[in-house]
Amino acid sequence: LVKNLSLHHPDMDDGQELDAAELEHIIGFTGQELHAISVNPQDTNVMLYGIGHVVVLADQTDPHKQDLLRGHDNDITSVSFSATGKLLASGQRQSIHRDGEQIVVWEYESRKPVYRLSGVTGTVTALKFSDDDRFLAAIGEGNMNGNDFAIWDMQNGSVAQYVKCPKAATAMCWGVVTVADNSRRVKTPKYSLYTFHTVKVHAHYLEYDIRTMHYGLKTELLKFPSAGLARTYHDCSLSPTNGELIAGTSVGELVVFNCDSLVYRAALPISTNGVLSLCSCREYIFAGSGDGKLKKLQGNDQYWSVVGEVQLHGRVTSIVPVAASGELVVGTDTAKMYSIGCDDLSVRLMQQSNVSAINGVAFGTRSDHFATVSQDGILRIFDLSDYTVLGFTRGSCAATCLCWTPDDRILTGWEDGAMRIFTATNCEPQGQIPKCHRGKVTCIAVGKEFYFTAGEDGAMRVWNRRNLEFVGQYTEHNKPITGLLVDNVHAHLVHSCSIDRAVVTYDLKTTRRSNYKMHRDGAFTGLAQRVDSEQELLTSTTDGFVLSWDCDVQLPVMALDCGRKMKFSCVAISSSGQFVAVGCEDLCVRIWDIVAMEIVAVCRGHSGIITQLAWSPDEKQLVSVGDDAAVCVWNFYLAGGPPPSTAGSR
Repeated sequence: LVKNLSLHHPDMDDGQELDAAELEHIIGFTGQELHAISVNPQDTNVMLYGIGHVVVLADQTDPHKQDLLRGHDNDITSVSFSATGKLLASGQRQSIHRDGEQIVVWEYESRKPVYRLSGVTGTVTALKFSDDDRFLAAIGEGNMNGNDFAIWDMQNGSVAQYVKCPKAATAMCWGVVTVADNSRRVKTPKYSLYTFHTVKVHAHYLEYDIRTMHYGLKTELLKFPSAGLARTYHDCSLSPTNGELIAGTSVGELVVFNCDSLVYRAALPISTNGVLSLCSCREYIFAGSGDGKLKKLQGNDQYWSVVGEVQLHGRVTSIVPVAASGELVVGTDTAKMYSIGCDDLSVRLMQQSNVSAINGVAFGTRSDHFATVSQDGILRIFDLSDYTVLGFTRGSCAATCLCWTPDDRILTGWEDGAMRIFTATNCEPQGQIPKCHRGKVTCIAVGKEFYFTAGEDGAMRVWNRRNLEFVGQYTEHNKPITGLLVDNVHAHLVHSCSIDRAVVTYDLKTTRRSNYKMHRDGAFTGLAQRVDSEQELLTSTTDGFVLSWDCDVQLPVMALDCGRKMKFSCVAISSSGQFVAVGCEDLCVRIWDIVAMEIVAVCRGHSGIITQLAWSPDEKQLVSVGDDAAVCVWNFYLAGGPPPSTAGSR
């Protein structure tokens, strides 16, 4: 009775996606890390940032134009473009699979990796290229005994210098490149690099030594008052006059140093909750604070004044100047990215996304709008034409699931056991059922006359659509329900599946269970129903199968697997019923042609477990969401093919 299809495509081994689907866009900038954004100095429309394990090159003028660079096995923590824009570098969190090689240097034109660099310990916290692209410096997070920073030669990828820091370095920046010795016939450059430690600031000078034929490093301490100054420095920048070094501290100070005399000059309190990011643009210094304020300062030495400020949403973690347009690109830890004018501090929201796991996604009757709910309690409605947020609302706890009704309402389930209803146009509240389950609501389905909810308590409950009154409940499951839907043909039948490995069909006419099936090997993680053949139910399982269940047969009548043993986390079927998408444990979305019984696409974009999938009504796009806070939009090119047979029905 079981038809086991172990389908394995050779493209799955070489990391290439099959041609039936490709990644159109990924939404997922979180802004949790400092130095998380960079802009190409030569093509200021191109931004660089990380989403999970993926490096993203995005064109600001065309939201549909993105390039993804894959070469990391943990979250991206720091990115940087070189001054010429020919190279870019990305650093990641400490790898759990291998030692070293935390940094990848990429060639911009080819989008290919040039070097994989090792030399710093732990998570990469800062990356900076020298002004002539010759060197790349990086700081590692280190351990309780301090950390380290390294300098690599970009001509061959070798380590030019490595320095162990007993007191952890937390910020750095390159100084002005000068001529080492004007008296020599052959002029060689002299590089300066400033590193900031808790109680010390170092000036490092990198100079070519003719005798050893290598670059040597000399270090000097910047002079502080006799009382000292113990601070944690978050970011630093050269002042517009190039004679001063500016740093931001955790206590909200702007600390000024003279680069020529290497002397501390002043510590000026400018904000609360710390100065997290700094940049120099034109004749101003811009400081981003933990209180969400971006401040514009002008001055020199001990005399600085705030000439403008603007309040943003969230801690300002990244500021990047775009000199050609006179703008700043600013990122905050609430997953928002802004474009801000240097002159008038005008604010334009460029993009927004989630900072925590996304638990659900759904389409309505339109193919250009979809909605998501996330662990931080936010419901968002996105427009697929430009990926802007059309509607937004925040709850008091985690949102766990959602369903978009035909009459344009969005039903949402919550961790506190409530179901809340919002309009699909602007997320205005339309009603709620405060305690529809003990524990969180896990699934919601919509019928002609009733709403159906399922919960962590294993119960399926029925609610009147008009007045939200309780109608009845079914308690056939003893573990959380993971899938719930109303039958395609018979509106009085409702199906559910659960972690308890059972698939149950309820008959609303008889108010009792009408069908019960059990899978002995793996728990069920998702539920869908075919619209062709015999209208069979499809379940995804933790043992790596998509099982097809016929109401008249006790065992599954078909099983799909990908030839590898892995957990399937969710399943969704397209509107035509021909294609089935599955979220897999290897962080890929696999799409089967269920009629031809073959895998037509293997989609790689996520860096965490895929939690939910949704097809657009026109079948041309698929949206996947995950616990990496990312939303991946996939173009699907087999839509509109010959529809499957619908001759069979129960």
